[in-house]
Amino acid sequence: MLWASYPYWYGAEMLLYAAPVGWLLLAYWGIRMAWADHKGTLTGGLGSRWFWPWFVAGGVVLALIADAPFWIRFTISEPSMNAYVKAVAANPDREEPCQWVGLYYVCDGWDYLDLDTGERVPGSAEFTVHDWFLHDNKGFLWLPAGEPDETADDSYRHLKEHWYGAEGWDHW
Repeated sequence: MLWASYPYWYGAEMLLYAAPVGWLLLAYWGIRMAWADHKGTLTGGLGSRWFWPWFVAGGVVLALIADAPFWIRFTISEPSMNAYVKAVAANPDREEPCQWVGLYYVCDGWDYLDLDTGERVPGSAEFTVHDWFLHDNKGFLWLPAGEPDETADDSYRHLKEHWYGAEGWDHW
């Protein structure tokens, strides 16, 4: 669920980790339930206990479809990110130290460069979110007016008002 709380998912990585772990947990649960039923230590038989793993798995899938991990983390972090944007916009040439901005760990921030005019957009701020496990090519953009320009390397997802999720080149 951690990887689903970024503006852009780590889709392939999530599938590569979630599927084997999910199957192992399901097999473990099945073996435990069958063994307890066989030994007679399962009170009341299997009954409705078979339903819980499917209920939990269905809840996780619904949360992922609704993009709930991202929206919860973003909503909690938004006031701190607004303050960070003001700090970057007030002094765009100053390198910001690595710090927690809400529930995201960010290092540095810079003005957004408009590709049509070749000039920096005043009052804007773009910053990357550092991930503990993989590369750091995802982040956020706060743009006071207009829409960001997408390139072959950079893509943006409108979140709300002036906020965009950003995914850039991962330097691979």
